[in-house]
Order: sequence, then C-alpha cells, then structure tokens
Amino acid sequence: MKIALAQMNVVAGKCEQNFQKMEELIAKAKTDEVDIIVFPEMCISGYLLQDKLLDEAFCAYVHSFNERVLALSEGIGIVYGNLYHGPIETIEKGRDGRTLRCNCAFFAHNQTWVKKENSIMDGFHIKHLNPDYRIFDDSRFYLSGIEVSNYLFKEMDRLISPFLFELNGKTYRIGLEVCEDIWSYDYSVDPTKILAKQNVDFIINVSSSPYTKNKEISRNKQLLKHAQELGEHMPMVIYVNAVGMQNNGKNVILFDGDSTVFDTHGKPIFTCNDGFKEEYAVYDFRAIRIDSFCENKLLEALTTALYEFDRQMFPFQPKWIIGLSGGIDSCINAGLLVRALGPKRVVGYNLATKYNSDLTKNNAKQVADSLGIELRNGSIEEVVKATEQTAKMYGYEEPYPSLVVENIQARVRGHILSTFAALEGGVIVNNANKVEIAVGYCTLYGDSIGAISPIGDLTKVEVFELAKQLNAYFGKEVISKTLIPEITNGTIDWKMPPSAELKDAQVDPMKWYYHDELIRRFLDYPTMNVEAYMESYLDGSIYDEEIGQWIRYYHLDDGNAFIEDLEWLLSQMAKSVFKRIQMPPIVSLSRGAFGNDYREAQLGVIQSKRYLELKEKILLR
Repeated sequence: MKIALAQMNVVAGKCEQNFQKMEELIAKAKTDEVDIIVFPEMCISGYLLQDKLLDEAFCAYVHSFNERVLALSEGIGIVYGNLYHGPIETIEKGRDGRTLRCNCAFFAHNQTWVKKENSIMDGFHIKHLNPDYRIFDDSRFYLSGIEVSNYLFKEMDRLISPFLFELNGKTYRIGLEVCEDIWSYDYSVDPTKILAKQNVDFIINVSSSPYTKNKEISRNKQLLKHAQELGEHMPMVIYVNAVGMQNNGKNVILFDGDSTVFDTHGKPIFTCNDGFKEEYAVYDFRAIRIDSFCENKLLEALTTALYEFDRQMFPFQPKWIIGLSGGIDSCINAGLLVRALGPKRVVGYNLATKYNSDLTKNNAKQVADSLGIELRNGSIEEVVKATEQTAKMYGYEEPYPSLVVENIQARVRGHILSTFAALEGGVIVNNANKVEIAVGYCTLYGDSIGAISPIGDLTKVEVFELAKQLNAYFGKEVISKTLIPEITNGTIDWKMPPSAELKDAQVDPMKWYYHDELIRRFLDYPTMNVEAYMESYLDGSIYDEEIGQWIRYYHLDDGNAFIEDLEWLLSQMAKSVFKRIQMPPIVSLSRGAFGNDYREAQLGVIQSKRYLELKEKILLR
C-alpha cells in the first residue's frame, strides 16, 4: 500500500482555495498510484474560525465540500478533516440550539463513503476529545463523539470502530482519529487504546496541531506512552498535520507540519519537514526517512508568521512601518521583516528626543544599512513641546511629573508613526517583548500600537538568543553585539543595558533573566501558582534550578527583598491587564501567550490565605 501525506498550508476561511489545493494533490497522488491520500484536520475551512462557526450559512457551505471531495475519490482513498453540519440520527441540534456541528475525519473511496465495522456513521469519525484549554474552544463549537455516542447509545465509545478499506482483494482495518484523540491521557476515553483492542492495521490521525516550542518532543513522548501501555497491541500511527498560520483574533497561531509515521513501538520512521513548509510525501510501508529537525526553529516560526500574516491580511503588499530606535527589540523586528518580506517592503523611522543616545542612533543606522532598508531620521521634540504647551493651555502647569513626560514622548511616537503609515498606505509592527507586556512597560496608544506583535511572546532573554540567530542567518553583525549581554561566571555583562530612553540615565526596572523566567513559569500551561513558587523558595529547592542563581545575583535570597520584588511584579502584572487586552495580536510561541491563550480578566492583585501565610514565613526567616 502507498499512502501520501499531504502536509498542506490551510488558509482559514478560504474554502475554495483549500479545495483547489486538495484537488491538485489528489490528481498527483493518482498519477503516483497512491492508494490513500491523507490531509489535515479541518483542511477545507481552516481550524481557527472563532464564532464564524456559529454562522449557519457558512457551516452549510463548508459541509457542502464533502460531496465535492467524495466525487474526486474514484480510484483512490481520501482521508481528510472537515466540518459535519446537519442531523445525526435523532440529534438535530447542538447544545447552542443551532444545527449540529462536529469536527470530523472523513474517509471516501471510489465515490462512496468507506464502511465502518460497526456500520454506525459510515464515512466519518467524529472527534471524541474536544480540547478546551489554552487557545482551544472546541466544545463551544462542536459536539464531541463522546457526547453523540452517549446521547444515542448511553455509551461513551460506541462510535469508535475500524473503517474497512478494500484494496486488491484485501480488507484493511483502519482507525481514524482527529488531533486531540491521540492526546488522551487527561480524558475518560482513549480512542487509540480502543482502536488497538479492535486490531486495526494502522491508525490515521488528521491534525491541525499548533506549534509551540518543543511541541514535537511532547508529541513523540505521547506516542511512546501509548506504545508502552499497549505493548504488542500498539498499531502503526500515520499523523498528518497542517502548516502555515491561522489566527483567533488576539493570537497568531502557527502550524509546523512535522507529519510523521510512527511504528508499532511509537517511534518515528518516516517524517515530513517541521519547518512550516508544505510537503507531499509518499510512504510505502518500507521506506524509512527521518528529516532532520528544523534549525533555528524560532526564527523560522516568526518568519512564517510575518510572511503568512502579510500574505493573508494584506495582499496589496503595503509598506511595513517600524519605529527603529536602535534598541534590540526594534532591531530584531526589522531583521524579521526583511527575512520574511524583503528590504523594499520595510521603512524604519528613528523618532529621536534629547534623551536618545548617539549609541542607539548608530545602532539603528547599522541595522538599516546592514539590512538594506530605508531609514528616515528626525526629531519629535517639537511635537512633545507642543503637547506640553497644549496641556498648559488647559490649565495644567509645568513642570509635569516625569512619568507624564515619558508617556507623552511614547504617545507622540505612536501618533507620528500612525501618520506615516497613513501617508505610506502602510502598517505598523509592534516592538514589545513579553516581559515588557507583562509588567505594563509600554504606553497605551504609544509603543503598544501595531498590526501584529511578532516578539510579544518572547522574553527578553529569548530576544537575545534570537538576535544571535538573525546575525548568523545574515552572516554579519546586523544587530550590534553591544545590545546582547554576555554571561560570565554568573554575572551579566551589559555593554548597553536595555532602556526606554525617555529620561536621563534611564535603565529598565526589570531584573533580566530572573523576571524572564518567573513570568514564563507563571504563564506557561499548566501554570505554576505563586504559592508553589514561594514554597520552593522557603524549602530551598528553588536553588536546585537555574533560577536560583538569579535569585542570588539580585540579592533576593534576603526574604524582605524577595517579597518586595515579587509583590512589585505581581502588582505590575495585575495593573497592566487593561493594556494587554488592547494590544495587537501576538504571535503565540510558548504555552502561555497573552491574548486568547493565557486569558485574563481585570481583577487586581489577589492574595490567598496561603499566600499571606507563606509571605509571613519568608519575612520571618
């Protein structure tokens, strides 16, 4: 048997475009005498559609493509993910009162739907495990196979049954799964285990599995867990994932591919690229092919995010406008934009005030010259003064508080950049990093504006590493080494400490490396609660981890200093929610990106009884 893995760039909402791509690949597979071609989950409409899935007319349109795919299946088996929209036996409505919707894997062959052994719902498998964590809201939109089975048969797993695929006089028993069905360890039903007990020849899992750092490692571990539990009953698993970019409004989500055939020991034996690129690959049950992992995957991910976001959202190819201060964040984004779109699409603006050093201005020029982008220099001093004078006209007497003056400068920059973008017919890129966003070290309507926030899910430490990757990619010092600290014997050597340069001798208030790691721990799914962190500080186990050296480095091994810093961080994070919910969409790279990944309400600082007890113990230590 020959199976084609169609690792496809699925563009959300572009049903006809996606179908045409499928049609092309099916034709190729027929030419290659492939027996079954496999496409990703929700490959017609895209996976991330938000409340567009509540639109009955749209859902009917998406469902209509099932008959069109069926018509293409003469002489070939087609497994693909799409929406089922309509009644199933006695179930007509979902829990929201609308026509029933299910996320399904379909199986067509010779213009008929492939039969199932249990003869229940031939031709399609309903996704049983609907994820409802992080960016996922599957239960909001779909009824799961568990729910349908429970409703019809009072059993949770009655629908899970092998498909009987006839080929050359032989019947193959093939199990279908949809994405989360294989991540079953936190659920009451395990589709992989059920199919294994039914002696399937192999399982096909269609996925739209979003990329996060080290996701491929987690996926491989999941398959090994299944193999260890099932032993000799473990079937081969053919996993086909999407590539490209989709979004949920507040986050830009990437799909890295990494489609893989896993053997009966749960180990990869045939893989497609994990570099966010489309690929068509044929597995013949003999070949072994392990692609090397994508190098500099973070750089590749961000490049893909910008390229696809621009291609899908701005097909008219506008200029990308960037405030190029000469700090590391703006320099990184300039490099990313050039890598994704080329230098002619990028225009940098250095919007200086009297507080900007020659060093940062020179860094901005170095980046622009190295990348070949246009850099326009100027000063915003006159506009800042005019703003202050306007405030005076309204009865506000000088001198103004330092923070007010700093924010005036930031907002003037936002206003000026917006004006330039309007004049150019362009769009602005946001330069904030995750730590700044977390503590609110950005100005609303100032440096928080933009169409997309590429590095908004990267800590400053990760930004430093990305700078090295960009320099290596371009083969020269695009981003000045003065912006990248060196760690020597546990000491941070800053040539140029991070600064907003909004007042004399200003240095950012964050404790770099320490706050970076703390924010990661508090946000990554599953999150570490503050009390657990305090307990590890109290019992000393925290010093067994890397963060322990930074606690000592910043003299936070003193209990009073530790609590003072912790409460500053928690207060800043709580006070800044109103800013974060107005940020541009953030490219999601971690397991806890601000937006619709790590979701927040405006609640203020919350201190539990346990928190207060631990605080007292730490202060009395």
